[in-house]
Amino acid sequence: MKLRFILCLILTFCLGSLSQMIPKSNLLDTSESLNEKGLESQEKTIQVLGESKTIRVLYKPEGMKSQFAKLVLETSAAYIPKVAEYLNVAPKGKVLTIKDLTDGTTARNEGAIIYLPFAFPDPELPIQAPLLYHEIGHWWFGQDPRWISEGVSSFLPIAMAMGGNLDLNQLEIHKIKSWWGFFNPLPKNDSPLGDKAKGIENIITNFPLYYEKSFKIQYLLFLELGTEGYRNFLVSLMNPKHETWHDYFIAPSQAILDHQSKGVFTLLKIQKDFKWENFLSGWVLQSGYQMDTRSILKDSDGDSLVDFEEFKIGTNPKEWDSDKDGLGDYAELTLGTSPIEANDRDYLQSKIRNHGIIFDGVKDDWDFIESKPILLRNHKNQKVLDVEFRFFQKDKILYGMLASAKPFMEIFLEEKDLYFFFADNSKQKERIGFGFKMNPNDAYGWEFERTKGKKRYVFGKVGTVFEFQIDASGHPDPELVLIPLINGKTGPSVWHWDYDHPILIPLEH
Repeated sequence: MKLRFILCLILTFCLGSLSQMIPKSNLLDTSESLNEKGLESQEKTIQVLGESKTIRVLYKPEGMKSQFAKLVLETSAAYIPKVAEYLNVAPKGKVLTIKDLTDGTTARNEGAIIYLPFAFPDPELPIQAPLLYHEIGHWWFGQDPRWISEGVSSFLPIAMAMGGNLDLNQLEIHKIKSWWGFFNPLPKNDSPLGDKAKGIENIITNFPLYYEKSFKIQYLLFLELGTEGYRNFLVSLMNPKHETWHDYFIAPSQAILDHQSKGVFTLLKIQKDFKWENFLSGWVLQSGYQMDTRSILKDSDGDSLVDFEEFKIGTNPKEWDSDKDGLGDYAELTLGTSPIEANDRDYLQSKIRNHGIIFDGVKDDWDFIESKPILLRNHKNQKVLDVEFRFFQKDKILYGMLASAKPFMEIFLEEKDLYFFFADNSKQKERIGFGFKMNPNDAYGWEFERTKGKKRYVFGKVGTVFEFQIDASGHPDPELVLIPLINGKTGPSVWHWDYDHPILIPLEH
């Protein structure tokens, strides 16, 4: 027993463990250990299921760290009570500390302190922090087996959002999925994540093996169990009434303590009588993949729904528009309409007007709104042919779309490091323009050289077309003057709009 305890501490130190249990002596939240010389703090006391909890963020007073700290504090203060309500148990610590990680080690939750690099793209960028959500989740799921603790902590905000317990928009959900590699293919050196896996050393050398794959396992479990069944399963993984030898992590269920992965299967069977061992063969168990389980997370029809989702919903995984009403399956689910029963065109049109464009990289919803296409015919020696631009405004948000004669992702299948750039040629412009990587995993873009005023970011999705949105409120001109380009790391643009005929967009003020 003593040897096992020592090995646990060694692994925690070497791997930057996110979930290993740390002795009480290492978790004491003393002022001597936290009030390090030269650090500033921001604090907030919140109510969590009737208990007072203090969130403390520690950082060096340099650069934009105070703004990062504010973002971390606000995000944590909003997220922690929601998790507690969802799981019906509050985190154990009275003081929950999050510290800026500056020594290059791995982000981790050691119970008393979350160590997190304050290195988001911009502290003013209004997106969630997937890694922060993950580390907070370990206060509830810090226990073994690792494939459960890592996967659940990553997937938790998605489960809550899909169950109506957390308010995340579609771009935020996309960003979390992207962060944990949901859209990436399974790694070639794939192996199961169960108790006998050789994966501990691979956590350092092969991120996809544990973090991407464990996230996908939870996605499969969520789809199979359903919203409420999955929530009940997560609750069954914990036992807050158990005595525990650490001060911060909630104790695991007895089944987990006694049998680890086998105990997880026991808890799954309580929720649903199902052949879980077969379903997760190759994912968790050593028996290898079955063809139907290895491929079920593919998106065969490109509608932003994976095949297994379509199977559970009842849509056709090989048809992007199962009911043939002109709007894709994912778009219909986002709008709350039926993807398996044809809807009236006027009804779909009103839903899209009220919601805004659905960012799925598919052009379908643009055909339902009053948006006259602006066309640019082929320029000589350019790879992109016959480009169409459309735009739509709602509540001072500008939605835009670029489409070409061939799908963008087909044109640039072998290209790397390309990005869309929209040059802003408005008369009183405060920026050169904004860019967006040509990568289906990215969900937001950036601005170039804003001189004053509120930043207006790019959000969107690259697929067969490129869809984006920017906040146009407060723009100094009555119209936005844009010239779209496609740039690479070096050299001339791969493609550009006609410089003599820019796109003119009247703005709503």
